[in-house]
Amino acid sequence: MSGVRERIVGREPFGGHDGASGARLERARLDDGASVVLKSFDPSQDLTMRVSGRTVPLDVVLWQTGVLDRLPPGLGHAVLDAWQEDGVWVVAMRDLGGQLLSYDSVLSREECRGLLAPAVAMHDAFAGEDIDGLWSLEDRLSVFAPRVIGRFSDEASLAAWCLAGWERFADLAPADVVDLVAAVHVEPGRLARPLLRLGGRTLLHGDYWTPNLAPTPGGVVVIDWALATAGPPVVEFASFLVGCAGQVLARREEILDDLRELWGARSDETVLRLGLAVGVVEMGWNLAWHAARDPDAREPFDWWVAAARRAAETGLIT
Repeated sequence: MSGVRERIVGREPFGGHDGASGARLERARLDDGASVVLKSFDPSQDLTMRVSGRTVPLDVVLWQTGVLDRLPPGLGHAVLDAWQEDGVWVVAMRDLGGQLLSYDSVLSREECRGLLAPAVAMHDAFAGEDIDGLWSLEDRLSVFAPRVIGRFSDEASLAAWCLAGWERFADLAPADVVDLVAAVHVEPGRLARPLLRLGGRTLLHGDYWTPNLAPTPGGVVVIDWALATAGPPVVEFASFLVGCAGQVLARREEILDDLRELWGARSDETVLRLGLAVGVVEMGWNLAWHAARDPDAREPFDWWVAAARRAAETGLIT
């Protein structure tokens, strides 16, 4: 569906999405009474674009090149059109209304599996394919590294929160895990190289978290492709697990068992063990921030610290 811009008869700002990139959201009314959501990506304000140095949002790139239209059955996207207004990209999306999940959503184990299965299908569909414009795995692993996010700590609340979290991580985590994460932040290839060698490369959404997912009877619609990455599937699910496992009425080990079953013969314990280090490299700051304030948050912090140690014991992060 293109030509949305010409059909807009009214638009107004709204909030309500759990994202923190700095993009602006509006709801627009079309000439037939339908509504769409407009997301504006200002490269001077959008944190993801500033970190990456991009001038065109990845949502636009993947839509314009037809990648989003090649997603497998069961995994949909919401992009309808895209255009520029005074140098700012505007993406028109389906208005998913109350369909989108949030950080307050609670999922059964079966509902979680229903979200993971379409992502597995996407990874299979694009396995081995080179797609222009994606984040490299090295750059994706660096997004929350202090040397990268620190450049924006004076002007972006998320960046300042992240740096403070890493300070708490250094206080709470054992020295060997602190050193491991710091080494990957400085040289992400230490982790990216073995993951790519053993786990392959495919299209990853890169931010497959509940606020970007809208369950449907046939699968899930996914929004916000700003962190789409070329990497192994385990990276997608390590990120999901560290960000969203607390919303699932199942233990992390049970979610991992479901992933193993979805992968079938492709499941590789070494890759899984290595890939879980991504959770700490990406979100160790957030885990530590919560663990320092909430005794109940110490359990996930300790679980991920142990996972990082098991990854290091493979001897592959060099």
